[in-house]
Amino acid sequence: MKRSPAALAVIVLSLLLAACGSEDTPTTSTAAPAAPAADTFAAVEAEAKGQTVRWWMFGGDEKINAYVDDVVAPAAEKRGVTIERVPITDTADAVGRVVSERRAGKTDGGGVDMIWINGENFAAGKKSDLWLEDWSTGLPNAMQFVDYTSPAINTDFQVPVDGQESPWQSARFVFATDSAKVPDPPQDFDALLAYAKANPGRFTYPAPPDFTGSAFVRQVVAAKGEGEAFAYLKELKPLMYRKGESFPKSQAELDELFANKQVDFAMAYDANFVNAGVRKGGFPGSARPFLIGEGALTNTSYVTIPANAANQAGAKVVADVLLDPEIQAEKAKPSVLGNPTVLDLEKLGPQKSLFVNEDTSEYVLTDYGTPVTEVAADEVATLEKRWMREILR
Repeated sequence: MKRSPAALAVIVLSLLLAACGSEDTPTTSTAAPAAPAADTFAAVEAEAKGQTVRWWMFGGDEKINAYVDDVVAPAAEKRGVTIERVPITDTADAVGRVVSERRAGKTDGGGVDMIWINGENFAAGKKSDLWLEDWSTGLPNAMQFVDYTSPAINTDFQVPVDGQESPWQSARFVFATDSAKVPDPPQDFDALLAYAKANPGRFTYPAPPDFTGSAFVRQVVAAKGEGEAFAYLKELKPLMYRKGESFPKSQAELDELFANKQVDFAMAYDANFVNAGVRKGGFPGSARPFLIGEGALTNTSYVTIPANAANQAGAKVVADVLLDPEIQAEKAKPSVLGNPTVLDLEKLGPQKSLFVNEDTSEYVLTDYGTPVTEVAADEVATLEKRWMREILR
């Protein structure tokens, strides 16, 4: 099996980062760091006036692109900052650009002002000192509305954030089925295996290192422990679509199989994906989201600012805009993105009512159970390699 472009990008990026010669990041506390006084941000905003922030971000999600263009960008314009989206297919491309500039000795005026990032890419960049330090906890909206004592916020795939990135959206790993055919979907992985035995060929998942397929494997590992999880995946394989001899290459391929009724389940690291699938006309109206296990695999997406970014002040303002309660509440609407907020609702006061709205949907869950913590960033690639070695062969 050929490696995917994303897998190759991670390999190349790792080599580039190693070439930078930085030492390992020391162990740091996950406690919330002290933040500068709010009034110091006035100088940042004054400097940011007139800046254009080049935000390098995944460009393949039309709804997220529309949210940034139609909601975030106008709010940033009101504060004197223009957002220029730089669409990329893999976050490693943005990190690679920063690495290349650093190796060329470009310590300021860099072409990447802000990156949508998390997980392995953040960890690799942090290890090589690529990111601006001690800025995210000083954002006015962060100080007022974000709980930086929460491990869901102050660690990213178990790597301490240390003020080097700012949260902007939360993701939940959700499954889907057609309730007209499967009114009682499996509630745990043993029940999923039993379903596969009773209905061979009706389940599959994308092959890691695809992001969705990798997340499925990680949730099985979280539920069963690594050794038992891989024994489970081996037992599941011959019961799957095409007897497990081939896997979908992406979530998009799995979505198509589900839409065409070739399999009974879909999955995504996107709380709103069932709603989006139905609205696009691909998924049946009887499609419903559900969870396997006691809760959803959970992670937080962040934005980071490279240490050599040309428009650091503008990037800080955009990061603060992303944490505005009204901007977050708009994103939480199922008709927009349907993603859970990264804000602490108990810190919102009267603005908490923004998140209690009538824009609800049977295609979006209201309860994600007990969050399932992601594995450490440096374990992701190890699990993916083990899957290719033991399951794919």
